[in-house]
Amino acid sequence: MPIPAKILVVDDQPLVRSTLRSLLGEHRHWHIYEAENGKLALERVRKEKPQVAVLDIVMPEMNGIEAAYEISRVAPATKVILISSYYTPQEANLLARLFGDGTFIQKSEVGKQLITAINRFLPEESRAVTPSHLRASLKRD
Repeated sequence: MPIPAKILVVDDQPLVRSTLRSLLGEHRHWHIYEAENGKLALERVRKEKPQVAVLDIVMPEMNGIEAAYEISRVAPATKVILISSYYTPQEANLLARLFGDGTFIQKSEVGKQLITAINRFLPEESRAVTPSHLRASLKRD
């Protein structure tokens, strides 16, 4: 039986949060939390202690870069994945290496890459289960 994991989704756009919640919520042992900006994300991190925080870079009040830095200070065990549709992949990858845990995903690729990225940060017993036909194709890539 999988061990539960806590995932925090932070984006100022309700539709993006809802979409990510639906995508991640397919894995019933993952508990998904939300915040609409970096300040609220810090409150959720302190309270829920998620294993992974998925942060949009461009947000009001406190952007994802500032939030990633603060999360690394107050909850170093929480791993950060940065997402954005604003930055080029090269710019965002640099920001992810400087202020996050080195993981950046373009919002247009979130559906394809986010679960795999989250799995890299979780212990095996908390990872999303990939159907066997997909596991075989992933090993070939």
